[in-house]
Amino acid sequence: MTQWREQWSDQEWFTLRLAPVWVLSALAGRVRFDDDERGAFWDAVTDAALRSTGPGRELLGTAAAERRWLFDEFELDGRPVVSGLLSVTRLLERMDPDTRTDVRSSILRVGAGVALARGHFGRRMTLEDEQTLLLVEQLLQTAPETLSDNPLNSPATI
Repeated sequence: MTQWREQWSDQEWFTLRLAPVWVLSALAGRVRFDDDERGAFWDAVTDAALRSTGPGRELLGTAAAERRWLFDEFELDGRPVVSGLLSVTRLLERMDPDTRTDVRSSILRVGAGVALARGHFGRRMTLEDEQTLLLVEQLLQTAPETLSDNPLNSPATI
C-alpha cells in the first residue's frame, strides 16, 4: 500500500474507486450495465491507467484488481450519480493540485473512453455523451476551482 493510499479511510477509498463507475452510470443512464458496457468500461480503465503516471493510475489499478466485485459494490452503495460524484469532489478538495488533476483526469479519461465506444463507429462521442461528460467534469471541480473559473469573479469589466 502506498503512502498516498494510506491517507484515505476505507470508506473514502471505496468512494474514490467508484468514481469511474458513477461516470459510466451518468453516460448509460442506469446502474446495471450489460456486457458490452462493462467491456467498454474495462477497456477504458486500462487505457486511462496506462496514460496516468501518478495516483490516478493506482486508483484505476485498484479498481481493476477488484473488477469481480466493483459493479456489485456500486449497486449496493446506492448513491445516485450526482451524490457519488460530489462525494468524490469533497475528497479531491483534500488533494494537492497535481494529485487532484491526475486523479480527476484519470476518472474523466475512463468516461471519454466509454463515450467513444458508445459513439459513432467507436471514433466519436455522441453530442449527448459529450454534454454529459462536461457536466461530470463540472461536478468534479472543487469549490476554489469553480470560483476561479467563474467569469463573474473576473477583474475585467463585463
